[in-house]
Amino acid sequence: MAEIQIGKYLFERIKQLGIKSVFGVPGDYELVLLDMVPETGLTWRGNPNELIASYAADGYARVNGTAAFVTTFGPGELSAYCGVGGQYTEYVPVVHIVGYPSTQAIKSHAIMHHSLGDGKFGMYHEMTRYITVASTVLEDRHTAAGEIDRVLNLMMYYSRPVYIGVPVNIGTQTIPVTGLQTPLLTALPPNDTEVESKVVRQIIDLLASRTNPVIIVDGGAVRNDVIQESSTLIKLLGRPYFITAMSKGGISERLGFFGGVYGGGASTEGVRTAVEQAGLVLFIGSYPSDFNTGEFTEQIKPTAIIDFQRFTVDILGIKYDVKMKYVLQRLIQDLQTTNTKASQVQAISWNPYPGDQPEVPDKLTQDFLWPALGKYFRPGDYIVAETGTSSFGIPAASLLNVDNVKMYNQTIFGSIGYATGAALGSFIAGKENDSIKRGILITGEGSLQLTVQAFSDLLRHELNTTVFVLNNDGYTIERLIHGMEAAYNKVPDWDYSALCQTFGPSFKSRYYRIATGSELVKLLSDPEFNAADCTQVVELILGKHDAPFSVKLAAQAVENFNKSQSGKVKKI
Repeated sequence: MAEIQIGKYLFERIKQLGIKSVFGVPGDYELVLLDMVPETGLTWRGNPNELIASYAADGYARVNGTAAFVTTFGPGELSAYCGVGGQYTEYVPVVHIVGYPSTQAIKSHAIMHHSLGDGKFGMYHEMTRYITVASTVLEDRHTAAGEIDRVLNLMMYYSRPVYIGVPVNIGTQTIPVTGLQTPLLTALPPNDTEVESKVVRQIIDLLASRTNPVIIVDGGAVRNDVIQESSTLIKLLGRPYFITAMSKGGISERLGFFGGVYGGGASTEGVRTAVEQAGLVLFIGSYPSDFNTGEFTEQIKPTAIIDFQRFTVDILGIKYDVKMKYVLQRLIQDLQTTNTKASQVQAISWNPYPGDQPEVPDKLTQDFLWPALGKYFRPGDYIVAETGTSSFGIPAASLLNVDNVKMYNQTIFGSIGYATGAALGSFIAGKENDSIKRGILITGEGSLQLTVQAFSDLLRHELNTTVFVLNNDGYTIERLIHGMEAAYNKVPDWDYSALCQTFGPSFKSRYYRIATGSELVKLLSDPEFNAADCTQVVELILGKHDAPFSVKLAAQAVENFNKSQSGKVKKI
């Protein structure tokens, strides 16, 4: 019987999931494993540190569907856990492979480097129970294939990260190759047909009887892969639909009935009124976090909500154990068959983007920047926005006049520095499958300084990334929440014009410094800049106290919420 090394079995399984590149940082416990990466037809994408590797895997998975990265035991994996926490929070399926000391060292309780010096080896693995849905350490070759398959299947089932530890002497041991012939479980099992039918009938009845139904497509719709179903449903019903900060760029705004970005009290008046006075709200993939709801200022009546989640659908407060993907597919099928229309078709009488035509300011402002960027975006663009000012500002960029523009931000976990590493992974995936024409990173100077080493990878992989750096002379969100003039909200001054020369002097690059509205307009219309044929850094000089209007509203809400001793936190 043909056999295969356990390490190669693992990488072959990863390849079967559609992964082409593996991220990570080499370490002595994993070096033999890394030899197997190219031997199985995968590309090694080494990174400056493990944190960037975990962020890059996150970004890669958001474009590719899933991802993998490798670190060494101890310091290497601990450095990556911040990124894994974000993957868990935002439903990003990534396998974290960790090179372990030998099984002999583990069993004899030897004091090994990278351990805590107490002869114990399970402490780091134990930490991952809170940020993974499955984990294993392969200590027996006879169970290795089954454990690998179990963990990868659970990763795909829950769309969340997993952990596989491989002792240095286990990866080279051989097992039967026959296991590779059994397909991994990449699709969710079907619903109970009787329960599914009951749920769909109730939804159709409510659509017919309730006044002014609307649809909200939230971040869970993007992360749980129901955008195609959501788009079809929107076009079929002909009802106003809305997005949130978390789902911005996940669904087209050109389906004919786009109402705007809803975020409770952070919404414009027209948007908020249309949503909160609706007789029925189809909330697809809702994720009611503080920043995604305007600090819990939503006022949608619970008796008006149909809440669609990965494994459940809640109809007016009654929860059913059915998967939303199949419910949406069945709902679409039945609506098409019965030709059912929602009652009282409502026209969009409000402006989804009331601030989309600002005057050109002498000094560049946030409220001018974001609408201007919306006009700059074009089909095939993929935008990664940093947490903080960028993630609050980007929803103001209208996509009403351009299709096939994708973007995301880490709305919930909110780890600053995330976007630079994540952009690296996303743009590599987009280059592999030719799905991204221009990769665009929008970040703040404080965030960039945490993971700026990723510039070396952005350059050497020739991703031709356009990087907008918001220079507000410090941490904008934090200043607005508390400590406007405090020293802790200041960051070191950097020469951003030297970044590309520092991290990749042999690669072509350009730098621009933009301080006025007219300079920004001129740059965004420049053919050479739009061609994006090399890495480009645009330093945007903004006022220290300037912020998008939505940020000011949210920051005030955060401060009020933090001071409150009786705030009610909405639970999922």
